Parts: sequence; structure tokens; C-alpha cells
Amino acid sequence: MKWKKTTLAAATFVAVGTLATSSIATATPGSGSAPSTPLVIGTLDGPQKTEADGIEFKTKGDVAVVDFELTYNPLGYSGWHAHPGIVIATVKSGQVQRRLGCEPAQTFNVGDTFTEVGPHFVSNPSNTTPAVLSITQIVPASDVGARRIDLPDPGC
Repeated sequence: MKWKKTTLAAATFVAVGTLATSSIATATPGSGSAPSTPLVIGTLDGPQKTEADGIEFKTKGDVAVVDFELTYNPLGYSGWHAHPGIVIATVKSGQVQRRLGCEPAQTFNVGDTFTEVGPHFVSNPSNTTPAVLSITQIVPASDVGARRIDLPDPGC
């Protein structure tokens, strides 16, 4: 029953968020990118605190762990956005560039891994080769349906 309530709340949040952000003229939606389906979603009951080999994982409540692939077509881009929780991305093929706010773009190649926290913009600089990312997102279980928040261009 808890899962149904969480799913309903997440779906409602997404619907309201979509309506709210769709009317913002300055939002920067992406182009030429699409997540794979189906998503793999698991729930980790919280709170959690695990430490091993210099790595600490800590949550204050239940979290959803979402795994999927994201493909950026040639010259595709994400638009400015953020995520609830933390995103860990690994480049499986191709190359991507990521901008954090007004900082210079960082380039990531096959095998490189990066996190996405806060406002950012990801693009595929190639005009011939798609870029594929393996994504793991750890998000509060109550926000499982709200995996992306469109944002305006920071105007740098």
C-alpha cells in the first residue's frame, strides 16, 4: 500500500510540476535526447548508513534507486535542468560536455563518470556519433516520478 501512495503522490507531483514549468517562457528543454525504457526502479528502505573502503552512503529516509540509459543524438542536448537527489552518469559510448552554471564546459569520454547535482547542461558535441550514458539516480522515494526539473538558462 505504501508503494501505491508513493506512486500516486509522485505522479501528482510530476503532473503539477509539468504544468508549472510548461508555462515558463525561459525554461530550456532539451533536444535530441531520450532515456531508455523500461526504467529499473528499486527502493532502499531508510534511514541507511553504510561505510566501506573510504566510501560513505547515508540517507535520512527511503530512497528510490533508478537505473537507465540516456542517449544523446548527434548535437543533442539536455537543456538547463536539475534533479532531486543525486545522479551518477558513466559515458558508455561517444562523448558529452557538461556545464555547471557559468563554469566552462567539462568533456567526458567513454569510461568517464560524473555526478549531476544542481543546475547543469549536457550536450553531445559530435555531429555524427550518438553519446550513450549509463545513469543511476538516487532520489527520495517520494520524488521518484520527478526525476528532472527544467530550469531557465543562467544567462552567462
